[in-house]
Formats: sequence, C-alpha cells, structure tokens
Amino acid sequence: MRKYFLLCLMIFIICISILIPIKGQAMYLIPDKIRVGLYYDSSARSSYELYSAGGFKVGFRTDQAAINLPDRLLEVCSANSIDFVPKKNNIRDKNSALEYASQLAQMGIESYLLFDDDWSVWIRSSNKTTTSSNFDLMVVKGDSQNPGLIFPNTMDKPIFLASNDTTSPISIEGRQYRGILEMALISGKSIQVVNELELDEYLYGVVPGEMPTSWHMEALKAQAVAARTYAVANLSKWQNYGFDVNASSSDQLYGGYDVEDVRTNQAVDETKGQIILYNENPITAFYHADSGGRTETCKDVFGLDLPYLQSVDDIVDVNSPYSNWEIHLSANDISERARSAVQTVGEINEVSIIESTSAGRVKKLLVKGKSGEVIIENSNIRNVLQLKSNFFNISGGAKLDVVSITGDGTKKNIQLNGKNVIAQEGLNHISTGYASIAGANLFRNINLNTTANTYIFYGHGYGHGVGMSQWGAKAMAENGYNYIEILSHYYTGVEIAL
Repeated sequence: MRKYFLLCLMIFIICISILIPIKGQAMYLIPDKIRVGLYYDSSARSSYELYSAGGFKVGFRTDQAAINLPDRLLEVCSANSIDFVPKKNNIRDKNSALEYASQLAQMGIESYLLFDDDWSVWIRSSNKTTTSSNFDLMVVKGDSQNPGLIFPNTMDKPIFLASNDTTSPISIEGRQYRGILEMALISGKSIQVVNELELDEYLYGVVPGEMPTSWHMEALKAQAVAARTYAVANLSKWQNYGFDVNASSSDQLYGGYDVEDVRTNQAVDETKGQIILYNENPITAFYHADSGGRTETCKDVFGLDLPYLQSVDDIVDVNSPYSNWEIHLSANDISERARSAVQTVGEINEVSIIESTSAGRVKKLLVKGKSGEVIIENSNIRNVLQLKSNFFNISGGAKLDVVSITGDGTKKNIQLNGKNVIAQEGLNHISTGYASIAGANLFRNINLNTTANTYIFYGHGYGHGVGMSQWGAKAMAENGYNYIEILSHYYTGVEIAL
C-alpha cells in the first residue's frame, strides 16, 4: 500500500510540474523557423540570378520530391506557357524524363522538365509572338547544357531552392542567405522571394546590422535578446503575404550570411531561447540608436499604451555622436524637405513647436506660410524634415523686432545684443548666442546671429526614442551592467525567459 501511495505521489508531482509553468517560462512556443520576405510587392522582380557552390535542390514546397541540379549558377524567371510546347508527355518517372531531356540537350535542343502530377519534357516554341500578360510558369535554368525546369506556379504552390550542400549558403542577386529560398508568382510577371531559416540563423544576420560588432559583449547580448523578442512577437505581422517579417529596417535590418560576425553570432548563441516577457507574453521590443538622455513612452510615439515601454532616463552618460546635434535649415530647405506635408502653405514664414511630450520630444510642429498653415505630428516631423530625432528645440526664423514704448507712447526699436536683461537667475548680459521669449501659447529660442529666414534645430539622440537605447546599452555594458540589467532598465517591469 505504501509503495502504491508513493507511486501515485510521484505521478502527481510530475503532472503538476508539467502543467504549472516554471517562473520565466511563457505559455507559447518559440518557433524553430522564421520566414523573411526578401522581395515582395514593388521590390519583386521577374528574374533572379542564384549561385550555390554545391549545386541546387529544386522542387515544390508541397511535394517532398526534389530535383538535384549540378549547375552552380541558375536563373529563375517568370514565363508564359504559350512560349513552350510539349515534346513528350506522361513520362513514368523523373529519371526517365531527365534521360529524354538530356538526349535533346545533346542534340542542341533547349529542353525543360515539367512536373504537374506527372512528368513531361517541353521545348521552347519557335513562334515567339507572346502578347499575353498571363505569366503562369516559373523557369529554372542553369548555365550548362543540362535541361532546365518548368513549374506551374501560384502562391498556394510555391517552389523552393536550396543548396545541395546544407552547410553552404545560397546566393540571390549577389547576397548570401542560410536556409532555403521559396519563390512564388504574384501579380503580373513578378516573383516573390521568401527566405526560410532557423530563428537564430536569422538573428545572425540581424544583430550585426543593428549594432556594431565591436561593442561590448553584454550590449550585443541585450541586442540579440531584443531582436529575438521582436521577431517572436511579430510573427503574424505579414501573414497575408506568406511570411513573418521583412528584411528592411521597418522590421529589423536583415543582411543574411554576408554580414555575420563571430562576436554577434556568439551573442546570439549565448542567449539562445531567451526573450523578454511581460505577463508571460513576449513584448514588442522596440529599440533605437540613442535616446538623447531619456527614452519616450510608446503611447506618445506609436499610440500604443504599453506598460513596459515607458519613459526612463539613461543611467550612464552616453556621450554618443548623436548626444547633441544641430542642423541649420532655411525656409526654402524646409519647403523642399517637407513638400508633401506643407505644399499648400506657400512661402514659409514661421516654424514653431506647439506641443511636446512629457519626455520633451516634439509632438506637434506648426508650419505657417503666406497661404496658410499646417501641423506636422509625431514621427512625420522627423521623417519629413529628415531630422535625427523629435528631441529638439528651434531657434532663428523670422526677424525679431524688440520695441520699447515710453509713457507718452513713443516707440523705439531695440537691439538685444549688448543689453542687460533681468531674468529669474538675476541680471544677464546678452552678447551672442540665444535669447528666449515666452508668448501666450508657445516658447521660442531666438538665435541672435542667424539670418531672418534660417531655422536652427538643435537636438539630442537618434531614432524614435522608444524602448532600448543602443548607445545607452553600450554605456551601461562598459560600466559593468550585464545584458539582463540593461534590458530590465529600458523595458519596465519585464522578466527574461531563461
């Protein structure tokens, strides 16, 4: 009876340990694979050049069978079925079709294998008067006399290309990638290309693109965990396109095999499986280059009120190239840069900050012209004016006339340079530099040495300011903080799943 009781107790403990997650574990699975959109929409092309040192495997994703091509260099392009004619149909197997196509090739006839439930051999049509825009085939052809391949192709039935040597990357348009390339015809003659590979292999190509490889290892580890978390949290972002994330900075900058570095690969490997959690779920791990001393709340930038993305101060002096910056723009410069936003206001005569966030970044910018005015908001300010961040003030602009009025109503123009003014801190002498004036609705700094139509934007930091500051992470790492402490500082109230 006692043995029976102990056995039941052990089974109970095992079941409890399975059902109740250990602290730091999340109620989800980190995927083994990730799908990265390389060419899609307007970036998709009708033809690609691929290279693999070990030759290629090519086939349908929906079919386990693949064809080995010894060619190292391939061209993949879209085509019309009317450009080809069948030479022999209903061939019993792949080897028989390949043998027949090879015989044609030896006779100097350009031949292709086609598989669509059964095998057939096709050749180019002699009558090339194609006018149709219905591209319904994908053609794969090497640089040798070996037969090419034709695939009837749709988004639902993509093809894949992989290296015969699994340790070798595959190159497309001169850039190398791990894993496989999946291709499918989309609109017109364009071919979409998706790179499918291991999650950490994807991070090998992300971290060195997002952070210098020479930085402190603890900063690189923080970047690796943030990048992994971002990827896991955004797996459904591009599901309508058939992939998880894209390769541009609108998600994370992915450079593939060519940008990999031994140090950033080490940072990924040493943090394997680790992501940032809030309430047992992966966070949206935004990060940016430099906060300028203080990060921003997510709500004030992206409109999402996320409790783990709040404003925090850098706790170590960063001293980055972006800590303080200054840019001089004339009214014409602003008109040119912000043409799409201010095209209706005419000649610009005033640029003013009318609202800032609690962290100090510009939220609304008023641009006045002779024909009207417009308000530019949030990230559009940084984008249209091509500024490093929204963390700035403005001086200069319209000519400043200061007028004194005596008791009898006499008006007299006054030059500020060389005058003494009484301020909160006492008597100040204005010689060069800036004067500050307060109006009913706004506060402006005036540069006394600029021309009437020049605006000076002087600011701090680089990027949107939400989440981890990369230069801040570097400074913390160099001052003895580890990657968990760095992440816990910039992402409020989180834990790291170890």
